Amino acid sequence: MAYCSRCGVEVEAGVGACPLCGAPIQRLDEAEPETPRYPAVVRPAGRQARLLTWMVSTVALLSAALTFVGLDVVLNHRFSWSLYPVTGAGVLWIFLTLVVLLARRPIFVIVGQAIATAGFLVLIDLFDGRLGWFMPLGLPIVAVVTGSTLLVWLAARLSRKSPAMITAAVLLGCGAGSVLIDLLSSAHLRSPSVSWSLIVLGAVAPPVAFLLYFHCRLRARIDLARLLHA
Repeated sequence: MAYCSRCGVEVEAGVGACPLCGAPIQRLDEAEPETPRYPAVVRPAGRQARLLTWMVSTVALLSAALTFVGLDVVLNHRFSWSLYPVTGAGVLWIFLTLVVLLARRPIFVIVGQAIATAGFLVLIDLFDGRLGWFMPLGLPIVAVVTGSTLLVWLAARLSRKSPAMITAAVLLGCGAGSVLIDLLSSAHLRSPSVSWSLIVLGAVAPPVAFLLYFHCRLRARIDLARLLHA
């Protein structure tokens, strides 16, 4: 209960003025709102955050590219080794730009990054003076990696982002992709065979089989997320 500071009358809780003398009731038990010492931090929205990241990354990559070019010109008086890091910085900038502009269209991001990677490998091959290993080795490897990535995206879309199916698709893409890359690299050396990729394929086959079985048969009866967090 509170009391009037002028006449001492006991008043009920919630009363703002004394019913006898009309003096305002001062409540000592009510804490005054604390004034924040620092201004509130306003976090940018998703697209604004991506644009900010893109701008900072653009400045950083451009600064690095100019630094490499400057060192190359000062030390060698021509463009030589700086072509490689500058080209890599350009490809990274394309990757970031695709993610920022097409974040809600992952298939366009995947295809665009595949084209950018192929262009990067073409330039690296041409820097040696001629187009040699890109067509028989570089382009097929880019196609394999892109196909594996599209497989994961398709599995996520068809399974409604099921963690089991996405994980199985990632493992299956790694296993199948390693076999194809093994064949391509050995064929480029004129001895087509499968060697190390069999180990990768054998390692991913059991978890892929279990995840597919879980997704098709056990998902309705077992809550895997709750079981793992128990």
